[in-house]
Amino acid sequence: MKKRTMLVGAIGAAALSVVPMAFTASAAEYTVTYVGAKHVGDVCTVHGFYRTTDCYGSASFVHDGDHLLVWDNAADGHSVVVEYLRSDENGDDYLRAWNYYGKYDRLDVNMNLAEDGGYISYRVCLGEYGTRKVLSDTCSEFNFEFAK
Repeated sequence: MKKRTMLVGAIGAAALSVVPMAFTASAAEYTVTYVGAKHVGDVCTVHGFYRTTDCYGSASFVHDGDHLLVWDNAADGHSVVVEYLRSDENGDDYLRAWNYYGKYDRLDVNMNLAEDGGYISYRVCLGEYGTRKVLSDTCSEFNFEFAK
């Protein structure tokens, strides 16, 4: 009986140690869906000396609900990352949303921006998720949008 009580206690303690992580607050909520097709967003990655738009990764800001959508359009071994600044965050460092899920997966970041004067400025790049290295020569120009 003593073994069983210890086992139940250990399981309970393990369960409680997970609970605080489940309720960690965040300014944005993330969901991933499989789209199954290439998507050219409002902003696309660029490549090469002439900075041609091949759109290996793309992003769009959807005003209805303040969603930043990030697509991976190529099985090229790179993740797609959006670097962004938002009106309600302090600091000079970019925030990043990484889509490392694979080709044709879409990352949906619910921004929850303020409706009165809230904004986001963002660009889309390719990167290496494991090392968190952004390949800056693939980054688009910044796109600025107000929340509505």
